[in-house]
This record gives sequence, structure tokens and C-alpha cells, in this order.
Amino acid sequence: MSHLVVFDLDGTLTRQRGGFELLHTLYGTTSEAETLMDRFEAGEITFAEWCRGAVDVWRANDVTKSDIERATRAVKPKAGAVDLLKHLQGTDIRFGILSAGVANLATQFEPYEPAFVRGNWLRFEDGRISGIDVGVGPNEKGEVLRKIRTSQNPTSIAYIGDSHTDTEAFVEADTAVLFDPDERVPEAAVDAADTVIESADIIKIRKNILRM
Repeated sequence: MSHLVVFDLDGTLTRQRGGFELLHTLYGTTSEAETLMDRFEAGEITFAEWCRGAVDVWRANDVTKSDIERATRAVKPKAGAVDLLKHLQGTDIRFGILSAGVANLATQFEPYEPAFVRGNWLRFEDGRISGIDVGVGPNEKGEVLRKIRTSQNPTSIAYIGDSHTDTEAFVEADTAVLFDPDERVPEAAVDAADTVIESADIIKIRKNILRM
């Protein structure tokens, strides 16, 4: 057994705060995205339906697999993220990624050998987006982290996140770090975190990991 560090993706390992929002911006579908969000926040559609609605919009705009791959390559890592993951490679501490966003945008971190990447994966067929496998909703990270604990059987889990979607994971983790908080982060997330780091350089959390 070994310790496990689990990172949120958007706003934690990457500079952009939301993967879905990024793709809508890139492909000129922000107005459709706003309509979908209004319906989701009103309780008219579920999170899974919201995800599938986004995919329908992108398909209608002829977004291809190559477009998503280019977006993935263009995503900028958070300051210090690459150095931190390289550091973890040289230890017996494993890491994984748990995202309520578009999991495909995490593929740039594959060279650092994550134990897992959990999120919502876009599917492709004949070079075009064909669907999405919805795996992690905005209020489901605690439940997913419990399953990860069972399957990975770590000595302890540290969870690093930046927003409201991380609240339940903070509660479940043994060590919870609220890193570079989103301006919309609720008090519940602040209260659930063991440490709050007001910095955009993720290398600052290394001392929290080394305490594990």
C-alpha cells in the first residue's frame, strides 16, 4: 500500500476553471451553453442530460476528434503542476485525477503515470464526437472517492481541489487542500478543507503531501 494524492483537474492541475466552458468558448457555442446551464440550474434537466446536451451542440457544429485533441494540447497546466507530478514520480506516492469536467482534457498528464483518471469522457466515431460517458457529477466526488479508496486501498488519501464541486471529496479525504480557490467557492468547501492555499502555484502544496 502507498499514499494517494487525488487532484481535481480544472483550476487545479490546469489554468482554466471549466473544461466544458473552455470547449464552448473555443467552438462558439456559449449561447447554447448558457441555455443548458439555465435549464440545469432550474432543475429541468439532470447533469447527464446537461452533458449530452453539450455534445449535441458540438455535433451540430461539426466539432471533430481532431478539434478536441488540439484543445487538449492547448490547455495550459497550472504553474508548478508539471514539476509537482514529476516529483511524485520519484516517490512512492501515487496520484490520480478526479474531474466533474471533460476528462479528455487530462490526457496531457498521462506521461506522469496517473493511477486513474475519472471524469466525463467524450466518445468519438468516424472522427466526430458521438457521445459522452458521464462518470462524475458536480456533487458526486465524495461517492466516487469512496469507491477509489476501496479499489486502490491506499494508506491515506489527500485531495486537492479549487471549487464547489470538491466539497464532498474534501469531506471524504484524509487530508483536504483547497488550492487557489475559485471566486465562487462556497463556505461549505472552505469549512471542509484542512488547509487553504491562496496561491496559483501548485508546487506550494508539496509540503502538505510530504506530511502524508
